[in-house]
Amino acid sequence: MGFELWIVNNGTIFDNILVTDSVEYAKEQGEKLWRPTSKGEKEKKEAWDKENKPADADPPEGDDEPEGDDEGEEEPEKDEL
Repeated sequence: MGFELWIVNNGTIFDNILVTDSVEYAKEQGEKLWRPTSKGEKEKKEAWDKENKPADADPPEGDDEPEGDDEGEEEPEKDEL
């Protein structure tokens, strides 16, 4: 058996690989082994994200509009783009 694994997100960890032909066994093992690990990792990531959130991550309330005066300007037609 062989496989190639490409990771696109930093911090992605693969520590268990199960090879089986039983879907039921795979589900049982997933609930027993993967679910608790996944829950713990999610809680830790959320805590880390909260502690390390950049100060400017959320725009101030009521500041949904971009700066500038676009009043009177029309949107270009689709075939004009």
